[in-house]
Amino acid sequence: MEVPQAEMSVVGRILRVFYAPSETFEAVAEQRSAADWLVPTIMVAVVIFIFTYITSPIYMAEVMEQIPAEQRGEMEGTGDAMRMGGLIAAPVMTFVMLFIGAAIYLLVGKLLGGLLGYGQCLAIVAYTSLIAIPQHIVKTPLVLANETMKVQIGLGMFLAEEAQKSFGGALLSSIDPFAVWIVVIAGLGLSIVGQVERSRAYAGVAAITLLFLAIGAFFSTRGLGG
Repeated sequence: MEVPQAEMSVVGRILRVFYAPSETFEAVAEQRSAADWLVPTIMVAVVIFIFTYITSPIYMAEVMEQIPAEQRGEMEGTGDAMRMGGLIAAPVMTFVMLFIGAAIYLLVGKLLGGLLGYGQCLAIVAYTSLIAIPQHIVKTPLVLANETMKVQIGLGMFLAEEAQKSFGGALLSSIDPFAVWIVVIAGLGLSIVGQVERSRAYAGVAAITLLFLAIGAFFSTRGLGG
């Protein structure tokens, strides 16, 4: 017996994001609650916290390598504090990016003629963010095996190491199968929940994703990114 979309549990909606995302967003379009954005975001925040905890020694080692030798002695005592700060910031930023992302989706959705509110955008962004879970499951072993945060699973693997340090190289490196997956899921969500024509929804989501990736590439090339 098929479960009515509106009666589908949050767990059911979360699971369907990975194999039947249209059913998840059809359920959100019919009926939603705070759990539709809160539960997925908590799950992602926990996974990012674990990833940060496991890989933080490698990240800190790379940070120390970028500091001039004469200043490293002064920084040794702050290593634990920096690591703790990173562990706290990781899940907090998950929620910050949720609220910012939902606002951007609302603006773009309205510009595209969509009929949606901020709460619906929170749900779209939250369910889409679940793609970060398989992304970190794939990325974490690679980081640990290679002992570097700069693992390539995107277009960056086709670039020389020096080219990866440029803005264009960093941007290409951030375009991987998971980024494409995000565009597919979010575009579908914006189309179904916001009643936006499918091709326009995908174009809008692709523009938003490219903007976020460009910002990340900008900061990473200036030593401020992960």
